[in-house]
Amino acid sequence: MSNELHVTSLIVQVHPDKMADVRQQIMAIENAELSANNDVKLVVVVEGPSQRSLMDDISTINAIPGVLTATMVYHQSEELEEGEV
Repeated sequence: MSNELHVTSLIVQVHPDKMADVRQQIMAIENAELSANNDVKLVVVVEGPSQRSLMDDISTINAIPGVLTATMVYHQSEELEEGEV
C-alpha cells in the first residue's frame, strides 16, 4: 500500500500591525513552516497527506485576522512507498 505526500508553498501578505500575531498563529498549524518573511509578506510551506488537507490549511491561514491574501505559488505531490515518511 502506498500513500501520498503533498507540499505547497504560499506567499502570505499580512497587515504590518498584525505580523507578530499572524506568525504565531501560522507556527501553531501542525503542518506549516515559516520559510522567510519581511514586514508584510511571509513564505509558508505546508505539507500534508492530500490536496484537501493543504486546502484546509490554506483556508485556516486565510481566516487569520490580519492576513490580506494567501496565494499558492508551488504544489508538488508524490506517491510514497510503504515505510517511506
